[in-house]
Amino acid sequence: MSKAGNTAKIIKVYNKKANVTYVYEDTAYWDSEKKQGRHTRKCIGKLDSHGQIIYNANYLSRQQAGQAKELPIPVVSKTTLLGQNLILDPIIKSIGLKRILSKTLGPQDATSVLELAKYSICTGRPLSYAESWLDDRGFDGSMLCSQRISELLKRLDKDTQNTFFSSWIEKNMAKKNLLFDISSISSYAKNNAYVERGYNRDKEKIPQINIGLLSSYETHLPLWFSEMPGSMNDSIVLQHVLEQLKKLEIPSSVIIGDRAFCSVDNIAHLSDHGHKFLMPVPSNVTWARELIEKHRHTIQRPDTLIPTDDTDAIIYGLKTIRKTEHGRMWAHVYFDAARKERDVARLMKRLQACKAELDASEPVKNNQSYYERYFEIKETPKRGRKVLLKDQEVQAFINGQSGFWVLYTNAEKYPLKALHAYRQRNDIELLFDDMKNLIDCNRLRVHTDKVMQGRLFVNFITLIILTALKELINLIPPKQRKYWNYKEILDKVNTYSKVHYRGTYRDVYTVPTKAQRLIFDLFGVEYSWKGKLVNEGDQDPFETITPLS
Repeated sequence: MSKAGNTAKIIKVYNKKANVTYVYEDTAYWDSEKKQGRHTRKCIGKLDSHGQIIYNANYLSRQQAGQAKELPIPVVSKTTLLGQNLILDPIIKSIGLKRILSKTLGPQDATSVLELAKYSICTGRPLSYAESWLDDRGFDGSMLCSQRISELLKRLDKDTQNTFFSSWIEKNMAKKNLLFDISSISSYAKNNAYVERGYNRDKEKIPQINIGLLSSYETHLPLWFSEMPGSMNDSIVLQHVLEQLKKLEIPSSVIIGDRAFCSVDNIAHLSDHGHKFLMPVPSNVTWARELIEKHRHTIQRPDTLIPTDDTDAIIYGLKTIRKTEHGRMWAHVYFDAARKERDVARLMKRLQACKAELDASEPVKNNQSYYERYFEIKETPKRGRKVLLKDQEVQAFINGQSGFWVLYTNAEKYPLKALHAYRQRNDIELLFDDMKNLIDCNRLRVHTDKVMQGRLFVNFITLIILTALKELINLIPPKQRKYWNYKEILDKVNTYSKVHYRGTYRDVYTVPTKAQRLIFDLFGVEYSWKGKLVNEGDQDPFETITPLS
């Protein structure tokens, strides 16, 4: 007889003699000898006067034994990924970011913001996926599940941010030169007052918000940002920024902006607020074109040649003075001879391709403006189609103002210093690239004003840490770091871990790879190797490297 048992059922059987209802486990099985289904029953108890089961001792002992077998095996160790924190935490400490955040937000929210910032730098993924990443690195990820993150972002309101900006700017304004720029960030939000259609710098036809960003000329660290409606133009943006800086009691500074901010109104606003400025003049401004025309034949002289490390540039600079109602201004005229040659060569290649297209009667839509300006097409019955180059137009370009530009300032009287200061603007453009492309901000997916403000603030904190990290990496000769960028460095150290065992055992560290040892040595990070601590007690490299101070 074989028993192929099924899951036991609970049945109740009333005994008339005893006037008791007994409770049984009933198990059905197939009896192969009798060729029929059979049942086995085990009494497990009886019902009381209220209909509740009173289990017998045999059943209770079996249940206890079964529960003991099902208990999970106790976890004997906990592994924590350390590598990325070993790189990022000293940077956060060295720039004083955690201290100011803790005073502004409180220790718990400050820690949460910094953990999300580190997550963004290391992964670039949406914050809603941070929980498991944080768990693996020793932080209780449940504190920053999606709902908790939304609550945190709402607490990071503008009043809280302004309190942070005031302390952060005060700490980092060793010198008064500030870099300013504006960029747009596209958004899918439908219930956000800041999201509007406007001039999109990425040429995208979807609503956006504008972001104004201020950074330090000396340290390159971001200092302040503000979100503004997407339809607001650059002139109004600058007025808004100046009002905000005034309320934050920011001292008079040199604002370095791009050509979009160079206007009579903006210069008046800067002067009224006590700020100096340095910015290029748009190429269509009449007085600038006349100034270039006046000096174009005398600018190339030995004493106007500007020394530069850029091997692709040959730059001459000439100082001129303009007296205005706001005081003396310097209009520095520059000419890059190498750029001029490249512009002419680029045009010749384009015209060569355009002529071939016209000869073959296969015009390209994007080249239509070149056809109209530089070519004349004649068709006769005898000679057929003939494409002629307009030599006067070509010569006009060659003789034109390509390669010339003007920097307008009341802060730098020497062309060399003014040019060097303006070239630092490239740093703030890179900051915007990082903010939009590297930290989950190229598409802003939050839908309410408060959450959006908090999300941008987390991105701003992320940008501060990332900038400091990249500055430090740039100080390490590329060959020494094997030309690794920050992403490759963080990826390579990611697996270095600490294993903590239950009881009184010492923590065990994973064996660092060759790449990890190299990176830890370059950054002065303490690690375990062959039973010994390497870099133990070494001087903090962030104290010996001074670009961030």
